[in-house]
Amino acid sequence: MGICLFLFIQCKPEKVIYVKICVIINIGKNIKNIYKEEVLFHKLTYTRPYETKHAFMIKYFALLFSVVFFLPTSIFAGPGRTGAQILNLGGGARARALGDAFSAMSGDVTASLWNPSGLAEMPESKLRAGQKGAQASMFYTDYSAPFGEAGEGLYYTFISGAMPLGNAGTVGATLQLQGQGTIQVTSDSPDVLREESLGTNMALTFSYADRITDSLVAGINGKMIRMVLGRESGSSYAVDLGMQYLLPFDLIPTTLGVVVQNIGPGISFIDENQADPLPRMLRIGTSTSLYHDRFNHLRFVSGISAYIDKLREDEAELHADLERLNVDRAEKLTEEQLLSDRGVGLRAFEWRHLQKNLGLEYWLGNLLALRVGYKSEPGINLPELTDYITYGIGIKLYLFNLDITYGPRFGPSQARLIEATGVVAF
Repeated sequence: MGICLFLFIQCKPEKVIYVKICVIINIGKNIKNIYKEEVLFHKLTYTRPYETKHAFMIKYFALLFSVVFFLPTSIFAGPGRTGAQILNLGGGARARALGDAFSAMSGDVTASLWNPSGLAEMPESKLRAGQKGAQASMFYTDYSAPFGEAGEGLYYTFISGAMPLGNAGTVGATLQLQGQGTIQVTSDSPDVLREESLGTNMALTFSYADRITDSLVAGINGKMIRMVLGRESGSSYAVDLGMQYLLPFDLIPTTLGVVVQNIGPGISFIDENQADPLPRMLRIGTSTSLYHDRFNHLRFVSGISAYIDKLREDEAELHADLERLNVDRAEKLTEEQLLSDRGVGLRAFEWRHLQKNLGLEYWLGNLLALRVGYKSEPGINLPELTDYITYGIGIKLYLFNLDITYGPRFGPSQARLIEATGVVAF
């Protein structure tokens, strides 16, 4: 199943926006069945835009959830069946330090990796009074320490930028790169003939976000993905759709963030019939300002994520797996138990299948930030509580931000990752 979503926005001199949403869903590799819906809204003026924009957003998210949950799909469930794991890496030292609880955060250029609607509200520029500021950032992680000699050449990095367009919203772009290291090539003898690179995976994302009402912002990502495995490569595309809503809690300002990520066709290296589905996820999070005065700001963030790439199982494979698993079992597994264990369909929302994220951020003035986070992945049991905890600091000096994270131990060497993000705001 292929999904393309295009958003065109045209601004006229009289401050009138023309918005056109064109959604094309191609089902089947021969594109025999095409469903096309076009919605055209005229004259969304800036003086009274919210009523029409609100109706637009209802259609926007109704379409989103119908695409994710109700359209026929050729994607089957199965352990280890998702590809393009670069899309799961997220990124940004600030998000890492907060346990990846970032789907309700805004005003940060790295927010596009977690929820594109977070780009709608950028901080005010320090160079241009009364205007929102643009941002550019770079993030880097070296994975060689946790994996020792086997980790040589393993890294993950991204560069990103965001530019506010006044009343027309914010646009952004992000380039993610994942180095997969090298492999030694030998013959019949143990002598190494040469070393070959396993290649670099890439994802290029274009983002757009805008305010819909006083309390609601929305955003969209369009992604182009290229995965490399030695001399083979595969490509695909995907869409993220997200929103953030300021809840009516005046005493404790709280923002709710919701995003569905990686809606798109599977990715294959050789045979299209064996394409792996993309790691589609639903993230829900909150960001709460617990205390804020001139010199102090304390924020609590939380989130849960559901892996919704497993929409259904192939019946023949399911029955074959049941027979194999029940051969030596006194108490036989039922079909429902196996589907539940694998998190298929709505069972992905069972508590044991959810990723849980918590974070706390304290700003001293507008200079120094202290952060701590907690992240629990489904199916991963770590030996100590501290292995779930992340720590970080942030330093802000005029136009420059530096975020550093000290992560949990992992890998054969049980080393801790130190990750960094540099941000320039102008």
